[in-house]
Amino acid sequence: MKKCKYLIFFFVLLAVMLSACSAADTGAESERKEVDFTVMDPRRLPEELAGLIEENKQNEIRMTYTDGTALYLIRGYGEQKTGGYSIEVAGCTEDAETVYFDTRLLGPSGQEKLPKEPSYPYLVVKVELRDKEVLIQ
Repeated sequence: MKKCKYLIFFFVLLAVMLSACSAADTGAESERKEVDFTVMDPRRLPEELAGLIEENKQNEIRMTYTDGTALYLIRGYGEQKTGGYSIEVAGCTEDAETVYFDTRLLGPSGQEKLPKEPSYPYLVVKVELRDKEVLIQ
């Protein structure tokens, strides 16, 4: 009988411990809202921003820039051995404190003839001016 009580106690204790360690859904993802953005043509960037990108294009770039009227989110992938790369916006969302900007570098398709000189793929998106922290991934 004592063994039975210990086994029951052990299983109850184990169940309590396992349920306490389960992942709780905080709802953080669901609280995010989509952010409207415009992908910028490199020829239409503010002059100062274009200069900053040119200076830093050989390295990865994760930066923001504001001209006082809009917020620009910049993601560069540094030097790539060939051309043919593109960048996809995987998401641009925000919560109460942070703007999240997520991109992916897409390699050459293989169907096109690639330039042999290096390329420096980057993407600039323009969003409404916000006074929030920005996380660029």
